[in-house]
Amino acid sequence: MTRQSEQLEREVEQARADLASSLDALRNRLTPGQIVEEAVDYARETPVAEFARNVSRDVQANPMPLIIVFTGIAWACIATALSSKRKIPAVEKANAAPPPVERSRQPDLLVSRPEWEVAPIREPVE
Repeated sequence: MTRQSEQLEREVEQARADLASSLDALRNRLTPGQIVEEAVDYARETPVAEFARNVSRDVQANPMPLIIVFTGIAWACIATALSSKRKIPAVEKANAAPPPVERSRQPDLLVSRPEWEVAPIREPVE
């Protein structure tokens, strides 16, 4: 039994040493610079990269459509900002307390029935 446990301990130590050397090798291969370089190399080969190159080439050849699009977006943003500034005083005015109502000198009539609520009614002014 002692021989078997010693053999298991040697195997465990060998496995630990192999694992440590594998981790060191991975650590040396996977530096941040190498990871970025591999990602960039992979991105250069994808269809998205080809699309980006085509768009870039088209914009450089004919920039006017892009300028028009950005002008339209800027115009819409500015118009929205200006309209919201104009609405603020109107909202403040709407939220302000209403002016006091002048009461007429004529008395109000009250109409009341059991199924109704009491409601004031003014007499017609002649």
